[in-house]
Amino acid sequence: MLRKIAFSLGLLMPLAGMAQVRVNDLVFPAGTKHADDYHVPVVSGVAPEVAAKINLYIQYSLLDLVPGHYRQPLISDDEASSGTTALSYTVARADSQVLTIDVLGEYMGAHPSTGRTWMSFDVHDGHVIEVADVLTPTGIAQAQVSANKALVAQIEENAAHPDPVRLAPGSEDDLKTQREFYRQCRSDIPNNNWNTTIRIESTLVVSRGCAFPHMVQALDDVGDVEWKASYASLERYLTTYAHCLLLERRDDCHRATITPTEGVWHGAIGKGAVITFFGAETGPVYFYDRIGTAIPLVVIKAEAAHWVLARTDGAGKPLETFDLTSSEGGGFSGVWTQRGKAGVAVVLH
Repeated sequence: MLRKIAFSLGLLMPLAGMAQVRVNDLVFPAGTKHADDYHVPVVSGVAPEVAAKINLYIQYSLLDLVPGHYRQPLISDDEASSGTTALSYTVARADSQVLTIDVLGEYMGAHPSTGRTWMSFDVHDGHVIEVADVLTPTGIAQAQVSANKALVAQIEENAAHPDPVRLAPGSEDDLKTQREFYRQCRSDIPNNNWNTTIRIESTLVVSRGCAFPHMVQALDDVGDVEWKASYASLERYLTTYAHCLLLERRDDCHRATITPTEGVWHGAIGKGAVITFFGAETGPVYFYDRIGTAIPLVVIKAEAAHWVLARTDGAGKPLETFDLTSSEGGGFSGVWTQRGKAGVAVVLH
């Protein structure tokens, strides 16, 4: 599976012809326990509605937080000791087209681990940019092949010139174990694309590693290997949207497909209830902006330009539904219905 998923006190990135994108640490409310361990980026300097989408995506994805609704304890003792135990970040790209943030997380489960998450956003509309928004299926496959070749080359280099530590007396077992895991990795490479990331930086960056198990992770001297290419060199593999955004550098680029179950969509039910849809990793949710409590939704129907999402009871029966279709110019419109009541118009943009 292609994975999307370091510390900045404040970065100021000038954008050509527009306001400056600012990325600073989230300031937690006074008295928040464990706050010093969680450095979460907050974006400003772009249009307010764009910043709101980006910040919600970041904060909810990383800590299940809804901006403006910080209830204590924000970070429980259990989470700080047995879940996500620390966060930090760097800004990998920030210009007039794209903002990419590299988040480093520390986690505690059966054993301590770390992981990186890359988030890229179109600074014109605030929507997250996925790999499929940038590369065609053929382009994704080609990027994978290129990263695979780079990884194999580094494994071969390591075999020919191992770390001297592995050749020291008494290290024979470690060297044997390392070479066995690299042999298995090479065998798996053609059939799997796990442990691959494709990142939208100043160039396209594809990294691939062998993902040694935790118990022998220290023996992985190759680590993650990066393959980079300019967007101009990848022109034939770019989607129409990516060509517009990354090569032509326009501000009116539109994705081929959009869905209310991915990204952040602001809108309203009727004339007064302001709501937000968010495509969380665990499934779509929505919330009333003045309350900020996430309400899980299930997808009942997902067809071309038509979606039905529902909040269900314990028996799986709908309590309320959103029946949505694509709107001209982007976004969605339709009807929100509570069980036993008349439908009310809903719009998302």
